[in-house]
This record gives sequence, structure tokens and C-alpha cells, in this order.
Amino acid sequence: MEIERQVEYLSPEGWKQWHLELLQSTINRVYTRVPFYRKLMDEKGIKPEDITDLSVLKKLPFTTREHLEKNYPYDLFAVPLKDIVRLHTFPGPRTPIVKGFTRRDLTSIRRLTARFLVTSGVTSEDIVQICLDPGMSIWIEELKEGAEEVGASVIPPDPQSVNNRIRIMRDFRTSVLVTTPSYALYLSHFMQEKGINPPESLRLILLVGEGIEAVERLRLEKALGVDTRLGYGVTEAVGPGMGYECEQRQGYHLAADYFLAEIIDPESGKEVKEGEIGELVITTLNVKANPLIRFRTGDLCCFLERACPCGRTTPRISQIVGQSDGRVSIRGIKISLSYIETLLEETYGHLPLYLLFIKQKNYLEELELWVAMNEKLFEPSILGLHQIATKFEKAFEETFGLPCRLKLVEKDHLLQVAQGRKVVRA
Repeated sequence: MEIERQVEYLSPEGWKQWHLELLQSTINRVYTRVPFYRKLMDEKGIKPEDITDLSVLKKLPFTTREHLEKNYPYDLFAVPLKDIVRLHTFPGPRTPIVKGFTRRDLTSIRRLTARFLVTSGVTSEDIVQICLDPGMSIWIEELKEGAEEVGASVIPPDPQSVNNRIRIMRDFRTSVLVTTPSYALYLSHFMQEKGINPPESLRLILLVGEGIEAVERLRLEKALGVDTRLGYGVTEAVGPGMGYECEQRQGYHLAADYFLAEIIDPESGKEVKEGEIGELVITTLNVKANPLIRFRTGDLCCFLERACPCGRTTPRISQIVGQSDGRVSIRGIKISLSYIETLLEETYGHLPLYLLFIKQKNYLEELELWVAMNEKLFEPSILGLHQIATKFEKAFEETFGLPCRLKLVEKDHLLQVAQGRKVVRA
């Protein structure tokens, strides 16, 4: 671990050389082994031998989630299938997106996640409790293995009630909690409302999957008597160790030994000026199974210009301030409206008018989907209407690992409330 952490302090020239060598190797591999990338590069007139400088990266084509979907299941793999030792799938707009890992990939991800945890203050003496929704199953696995790499004891998530989770936290003397900001705020509110004292053992909360306002963060730390650190990742590329706070808490340090980062204008695709908000684009450098070239994350942020007082020389980004690709973030899970539309079509055989409500109750976000009643959805009995709604609700939770209530409403009422919108935060 100590050797890997030293990488974070490379000189600018050291980073330049490191990145160029890894980029040359990555581009050569994908050009040789991934027909999709070879075709895109040929169309741009770029060959692997043209990668003589990091500036050439900007001439390479972008990769999008639509590309990942269209190349389902294995067409983006850069290694033979016999070298893949783990496969994960997660929802895509129309077909699942597949992520594969070689043994080396799993080792790299485990070490990277461990570095995030160690930088955040986790030690081998800690008992780490993970509380994340099932839709974040890939991150759950990586966080568990990263904590085990550090030598900590781990309590993985389970479908326990909030009361049982608090009891486990107290009885098992949890010292580190890993969860989303919204669930941490919900826990804090629940404890205060029920008159439950925070466990004395709890000292640190790692917040992943979402950002948090400074005022809410301070309120959370004061209420529970803990320190907090933030972690950032992109499921399709690099997990929760992709970006992390140091003790200075001045933005996410990016794991620059694992990927190259750019920030572009979402409309033009051109690089923005330093300090300006744009879409984060990443090129993986240490991934063997599923390397990604200029992957458009859809996450809006900016590079932080000043050097971090901690001495790390890795680039830093701000918290994510929004999405450029129409997705919404619910409890750390990114959901695109196109995913919902596909699910509606698959469930009912057509795409009805709809409106997605994101409601917040005691800091915890809940989803409610209004669907306009039509002839195809009409049932004369209340039981029949209930069955129509339940059919989608089950499909949604199976797909995203989140509950979503469906409400059938009159078309005119839906249009009046929607006012041209498809998402309403209430």
C-alpha cells in the first residue's frame, strides 16, 4: 500500500511520462484487440504509433453508454473470455451493460479502494459497516474487498430495518459507516426523532454515491459526533476509489495512476478552461478487461486549480453539480429517463405519458411515477388497476434495486402538473 500511495506525489514530469507510457500501451491494446475502437480510430485516421504526446488524446473518439450497450455482451473486452474471472451487469437504456474483470483488474480495484479507505482514515483496527441500496451492488463488493485489504472487519449490507442497523452498529461497535449522504442524514434524523444516542464507537462516515451541501455535512457531523469523508466513482469505469478526499477536504483527488481525466463542454465536446464547469471524461490506463477511451461520464464538475496543501500532486475535481445526459441520481444510483421508458414499454407494450416525482421524506429520496391512464391500461376494478401498477413496481425494483410507486392518473391532470417537464423534485 505504501508504494502505491507514493505515486500520488509524483512530479509533473513524472506524471507526464507515466501517463504517456500507459496511454500508448492502452491504445495499442484496444486497437489490436477491440474492433469497435479500431474502427473508430481508423475513421479518425489515428494509429497507435501516432500517440507520441498526451495532446493526441483529444483527437481520439469519445465512448458513451450507448456504445457500451450496443456492444453487449463481450464486444468491448480486450482479453479472451477465458481470462475474465468476474462479470457484473447493470441496467442500460435498452440492454444491460456488462463489466468484466481479470484477476489483475480485481487486484487493482481492491488496492485502489483500499487507498481511498486509508486516505479517509480507515485502519486495520476498524469495524466497517456498509449501508447501501442493492442497486449499488458493484460498489458494495468493491468496498467490502477494499476494507478487507486494509485489514478491517466488515459488516456487509443486508435488508435490515433502520432499527436493526442501528442495533448492529451499537452491538458490533461499528467505527466506520459507509453510506450515501441521504441515508446518513436519514439515520441522524431517525436517531434524534426516536431519542437514540449515536453509538459511541462510531467515529467516521464515508459518504459515497452523492454529494452533500456544506451546511448539511456540518449538521451531520455535529449530530453524530463524527468526521466525514467523500468518495467518488463511475460504475462503468472505476469504482468508489476513483476520487477521494484527503484530510484537507478540498475536493476529490483523482486516482491519476489509473486513468486520465478531461473536462469538456457537453455540447461542443471541446475542453473547457481550467476552473469551468463541464462534463468529466475519463480514459482508463490500468484496466485490462474493459478499457475505456474518453468515456463520457455525464457528471458535471470542474478541476480545482490550486495545489492541495496535503502535498498530493494528483488532479482534483469539485463535487458533482449535475448531469449532462438526462440522468437523475437517487440514493447514489444513476437512472436515465430512457431506462424508465424502456421499462414502461417492456411492461405495458407501449410508452404511456409519464411524470417522475423525486420526493424527499426525512432526507431519504423516494420515487413516484405518475402514468396517464389510457385504453390499454384501463381496468374496471380497483384490484385490476392495482395489479397494473404492481407489475411495473416489481420490474423497476428488480432492475434498479430501488422501490418506485406507480400512480395511474388522468391525462389532463398529469399534463397540468408536468408543464412540459418529465421530472419533478418535490
